[in-house]
Amino acid sequence: MFKDFISNYQSEYISTLENLEQNSLTELLSLVENAMIKGQNVFVLGNGGSSASASHWVCDFNKGVGLEKRELKARFISLTDNVPVMTAYGNDISYSKVFVEQLKNLIRKDDLVISLSVSGNSENLVLAQNYAKDQGNKTVCITNNQGNLLRESADLMISVPSENYGIVEDVHMYICHVLSQYIAQK
Repeated sequence: MFKDFISNYQSEYISTLENLEQNSLTELLSLVENAMIKGQNVFVLGNGGSSASASHWVCDFNKGVGLEKRELKARFISLTDNVPVMTAYGNDISYSKVFVEQLKNLIRKDDLVISLSVSGNSENLVLAQNYAKDQGNKTVCITNNQGNLLRESADLMISVPSENYGIVEDVHMYICHVLSQYIAQK
């Protein structure tokens, strides 16, 4: 039974990757490279497993790409990496505002905000994305293939053609590795 599960999961993952829209990945690559060349901040946001993926993006771009390409200014930031700040906002204001309140302190015009989400409906991500857009920043969301609030307002929407949370989160990391390794070897 477990071997059948493994085979089915692998098949779904491979099918999802084969059906992932490559033009949107190329557009994301352009946004990321532009931000790095200009020394802009790239905020990567997520909840739960997507939060862990956001931290992994920060590591791979700040260290992985930055080590190879010293002339590029990787300034990736995950707003869940400072637990005391996040819990202070969550406790004293509202969990729905843990990202937007941090962005108010950190974001500059022309920065990039990337939201990783399976559902695309997390209020804290939607509020942060809308705030970033209102401040003149580009926003990207990488979510499942269902209609959701992040997709409605993002400048670039990358739809992962799956409803399986594990597959969607796997693709978050696939996109990170494809982009960061491409930039590092370029």
